Amino acid sequence: MLIGGFGNAFAATNIVNNGSFENTGCGPLFDTVFTPDSTTITGWTVGLDSIDWICGYWTAQDGSNSIDMSGNAAGSISQDLTTIAGAVYDVKFYMSGNTDSGNIIKQLTATAAASSGPFTYDTTGNPSGTDWELKTFPFTATGATTTLTFTSDEPNAYGAALDNVSVVLSRCPAGFDLTDDTCIPSNQNPVAGELVPLNTTALFISSLSSSAIWMVPAILGIAGVGIYFIQTRTHNKDN
Repeated sequence: MLIGGFGNAFAATNIVNNGSFENTGCGPLFDTVFTPDSTTITGWTVGLDSIDWICGYWTAQDGSNSIDMSGNAAGSISQDLTTIAGAVYDVKFYMSGNTDSGNIIKQLTATAAASSGPFTYDTTGNPSGTDWELKTFPFTATGATTTLTFTSDEPNAYGAALDNVSVVLSRCPAGFDLTDDTCIPSNQNPVAGELVPLNTTALFISSLSSSAIWMVPAILGIAGVGIYFIQTRTHNKDN
């Protein structure tokens, strides 16, 4: 019996469309986008009052553009994501703040499924767009579509800044394996010679006799590495 063939870990796919707000049409410096608007910034819908689409007024964290979450007043942006019910996703985004006026500590709220929470950024010593902080949170999808929303918590026109939003699948529901960046049903009874995926690894099984086989997955204490224990049993004519 031969076992071998571990694969390399894959790069998770960002399911957010236009997470850095990089489509054309902005400028010069910035545009104020008012609600309701779902066409100006590709992939995103503007809510509440308005947001400022920044394209040169300060330096973006990624690419050329970013968002001031308060335009003329507090605004929001949202996007519907295609998700898998029961799967866990990781949200990452970068946060800064408009230091022209308003509060020194800027705040926004990020929401996805049942996960929601305020995030803050201290602008002390950091003029607008000169410093960005990475923020993260997980959520568990409850259906095939999950709405990701960012909302300004600033009661003025000087909001938190947002850029480089990403959402990646991190864990599948029970009974599914994370393979090639998606969830597939767990393999229960592989046959001799079959390439069997387990998360980001695979095992090649060969040279098995005509015995009944069953597999029990065991996860090593190394992230992303898994093995199967394969047990065989010879059938006797008397059984």
